[in-house]
Amino acid sequence: MEDFVIGVDGGMSKTAAVVLDKRGRILGRGAGGPANPHVVGWEGAERAIEESIARATQAAHVEPYQAKAMMWAVGGVERPGERARILAFAARRWPHVPVLVENDALAALVGGLGKAQGIVLIAGTGMIAYGVDERGQRARAGGRGYHLDRGNGYALGLAGLRAVLWAHDGMDMATALEERLLSHLGLSGVDALIEWLYGADRSVGEIAALAPLVIAAAEEGDTAAVDIVAQAADALAMSVRSVAGRLAFSREVPVTFWGSLLTENTFYRDVVDQAIRTQVPGARIYLPLGDAAWGAALLAWEHVGVEIPRSAPRPLQGERGPWASEEQNVLSRNLDRRSVAQIVGLMHVEDRRAVNAVRAVLPDVARAVEATAERMRRGGRLIYVGAGTSGRLGVLDASECPPTFGIAPDRVVAVIAGGDAALRTALEGAEDSAEDGARAVADLQVGPLDTVVGITASGRTPYVVGALEEAQRRGALTIGVVCNLPAVVADLAHIAIAPRVGPEVLTGSTRLKAGTAQKLVLNMLSTAVMVRLGKVYDNLMVDVQPANQKLRSRAQRILESLAHITEEEAKAVLERSGWDVKVALVSALAGCSPEEARERLAKAQGFVRYAVSRNVEEKSQ
Repeated sequence: MEDFVIGVDGGMSKTAAVVLDKRGRILGRGAGGPANPHVVGWEGAERAIEESIARATQAAHVEPYQAKAMMWAVGGVERPGERARILAFAARRWPHVPVLVENDALAALVGGLGKAQGIVLIAGTGMIAYGVDERGQRARAGGRGYHLDRGNGYALGLAGLRAVLWAHDGMDMATALEERLLSHLGLSGVDALIEWLYGADRSVGEIAALAPLVIAAAEEGDTAAVDIVAQAADALAMSVRSVAGRLAFSREVPVTFWGSLLTENTFYRDVVDQAIRTQVPGARIYLPLGDAAWGAALLAWEHVGVEIPRSAPRPLQGERGPWASEEQNVLSRNLDRRSVAQIVGLMHVEDRRAVNAVRAVLPDVARAVEATAERMRRGGRLIYVGAGTSGRLGVLDASECPPTFGIAPDRVVAVIAGGDAALRTALEGAEDSAEDGARAVADLQVGPLDTVVGITASGRTPYVVGALEEAQRRGALTIGVVCNLPAVVADLAHIAIAPRVGPEVLTGSTRLKAGTAQKLVLNMLSTAVMVRLGKVYDNLMVDVQPANQKLRSRAQRILESLAHITEEEAKAVLERSGWDVKVALVSALAGCSPEEARERLAKAQGFVRYAVSRNVEEKSQ
């Protein structure tokens, strides 16, 4: 009789067992019910494990007690006490067989990649991302139970139900999911759907079984379903990003998929694949070599010191484009065949993804704000550099700072490849000259107090690269606002702000999501800097320049609101103060003359809050 081991994968919905010999042959398989003790209880878990082992060994014509070792990978068995309980059952049942207990995700990782090195993403009824790096360090994200996880079948099914109910109540747009779900469940209307959902015998699996319907509706372009699938894919990608960020991989980050949603649904798998590679640029997705039970058996052989032959995993896709924004978006396939409502709905969904991408880089934006404001307090400038859409966004933001915040036009400056002519006419070749970018920075006589912000969706635009290199040579702070990684500009800049928005609805048209994300970042950067420079009191623009009737009315409303005075009194104070809103506000709040208000503001370095306090020397940074 050949030596053999037994591997067990005990999950939330089923248990699988494999009998594996030392030549790598599977001698038998067996299945049982769920083995997660938090779902079926400890007796149920033990029964499922025993049943699966019995069926596998019967198929292999061997006895369990003859195994060289067993590896049980059981979901929900994480803590020492839980493992001790499972091991106690093993010792009673098969006292002479070495039994090891591990996380079921580790077995799925080994089954997928053939070794305990990389990341496995599991998405079925539940989900988890689990990784082990080259040093043996482990990390996980998710796997907190179907109520809390995102991107899994239960969450998708529940989101589909919610979309139908919200549409029915007039709180969201109509969705094809209503007809799909009612037809699938054999129900006559939405009221019956409520009764079905809250039925006493309703199981988690029945709700998770609705997930493929949601995914199918998304593939056909239904806006509500596309939104659900996009958010779910991004959540799964974020879990992989979290795990990869806590581990150390020397080159690529190998990732394998497991779970019915990823192994049986090509469309969802492709959406998740693209989301992961957007958020984790070094990720390489591999098709699983085998299942988690096989992976558990490999771990059992490893425990007894036997190396089992196995092949290398196959990449899910071949070589990709140079960067994410140049890839075709899986969600916008067949765009030209969609209805107008579906086109604009998809664009709305992708815009939301751009907003979420900015959320992930808020700490970088905050660092950039603090560093920029510190230099501008000492007389430095904020200088934007870009080409094409990115350059126009820089010009737009710079041009709006003087009227909004009362800052001199030469303190916030923007240059665009091709000059002013490029604002109205696309001059695509202008971005290719690094020398022109360097010359633009030199012409501005950039110095150590200045901040130069390079804006480029690809992160590779030569004009911007040349500008940042020259700015650094001159001692300036450099910030890169890019939407792809890895990127030359991100590597070059002192601070990189990289919202990874992924492929555009229209392939390569970075005026869409990338432009949206860049605009959001620039809004935050300039506005927060101006707040830190004292250009705002409470949440009002107290340095606004009342150059027209609309702005004069705004100035009056600011005084009325903050000083609690009438419209006539506000106008009178403004006129006495030469329509300088800050001076008028300090005068009204502190009960002093405009002249004293100007002195207070000078001592408080322009901060109204400190200028009106009893001790203007309290002003802090």
